[in-house]
Amino acid sequence: MEDGTTSTRELGATLRRLRKTAGLTIEAAARRAEVTKGYLSKVESGLSQPSIAVITRLAEGYGIPLSEVFISEGEKKPISIVRASERRAINRNGTELGYVYEVASLNKANPRSEVFFLTLPCIENKGLPRFRHAGEEILLVLEGTILFEYAGAQIILETGDCIQFESSFEHYGVAINGRDAKAFVVITTDR
Repeated sequence: MEDGTTSTRELGATLRRLRKTAGLTIEAAARRAEVTKGYLSKVESGLSQPSIAVITRLAEGYGIPLSEVFISEGEKKPISIVRASERRAINRNGTELGYVYEVASLNKANPRSEVFFLTLPCIENKGLPRFRHAGEEILLVLEGTILFEYAGAQIILETGDCIQFESSFEHYGVAINGRDAKAFVVITTDR
């Protein structure tokens, strides 16, 4: 997604509104999300597209489910049905690392879990950021092979393999064997 597109501006405006609703200054929100004040200002102004990791840390810092960032209050219902053709990519063209998250559950009011389809790129894993957040995560490999690192241990996950883990330990995954991998991911955060 190019910086400054309508979607980037809308996301920035939503993040600003949620920060203000949480009663946080931009400095406090940036500290909680482990980003600089300048970067968060660019995100809120629609000049920079945040990664899913940053959006997740912002949502946690604001004390809200991740879906709150992407779904307006009027769209929420007691049930969520998302057809394959209706999935929304959170970061169009993926994050700066090439990860692409598609929301698999959209309009459920007060969800206890965040549900995604994830495409993991086949990239060099040296220097990649390690993710860490509150809660628990489940990752089911739909296709491909993933090199998954959890708390310093490397694990190979093949199609059909499923891993469930505490998300507070550093973790990340990359596709291996020359092609991207796809996974179904459920994140349950501690609220």
